[in-house]
Amino acid sequence: MPDTLGSRMDALSERRPSAYRVLLLAKTGAVIGMVRISVQDDDEAIERAKAMVDGHAVELWDGLRFIELFRPVD
Repeated sequence: MPDTLGSRMDALSERRPSAYRVLLLAKTGAVIGMVRISVQDDDEAIERAKAMVDGHAVELWDGLRFIELFRPVD
């Protein structure tokens, strides 16, 4: 089957699997740990990341896409 522009565009537009990561941050902003999480979507990832805030801030990423920073509660 010949490679057509349409089939290449379809392949490019397919949603890649998410690669969610939670970065644990020291008070200085330095990364002190990283946890990969397996979830279905951003909403579920946000809930999981919020639950990881425990005296330190966390950042939530999906691959290279920054989603949100969660600061510790004082």
